[in-house]
Amino acid sequence: MSTKKEPGVDVDVEKHDNELNAETEESSEPLEKVKEKVPPGINASLVLLYAIFFFMFTIGWVNLNSCSVSRLIPIYLIVAGFVGALAKFISKTINKHLFNITIALVTFYIIWHCLGSYWVYKEYQPNYDEKLGEKYCDRTTYLLAFWMLTLQHTLVGFVVLLSGCYKLMSGDFKKK
Repeated sequence: MSTKKEPGVDVDVEKHDNELNAETEESSEPLEKVKEKVPPGINASLVLLYAIFFFMFTIGWVNLNSCSVSRLIPIYLIVAGFVGALAKFISKTINKHLFNITIALVTFYIIWHCLGSYWVYKEYQPNYDEKLGEKYCDRTTYLLAFWMLTLQHTLVGFVVLLSGCYKLMSGDFKKK
């Protein structure tokens, strides 16, 4: 530790520097606010998610009357695409009221997902050709709904499995 001696004054230089640093830190932004800033750029996973929602909405809208086996399958795609994109877009806000709306949208999305699963899996392997019968469904519409639901079920199962593994192993990570 170094001290600077002047005639009649004994000053600790490091202590003085620490006091100056403390004063400047108090006047600057808190560390939490600095961490909250999102770096500029485009998040590829977010672009992919919005593209999937847009694709679901568009395919459902275009083929709204092309699924006589169950008209609810394209409606499922339209609503799931719109609500999913809206919930994701609103979730980035810190407004309390919009946060509550996001919670309501996610709850609705989960219920809509369960209904969509029933409507889609009930009609598994419909007739894809309109000419072969009255009960048909557009191939793209049905397969998009089927595989999106299957992917979502798989991801939820994977998260539950990993959560269970983490819970079982959490005692192993604690320091003794």
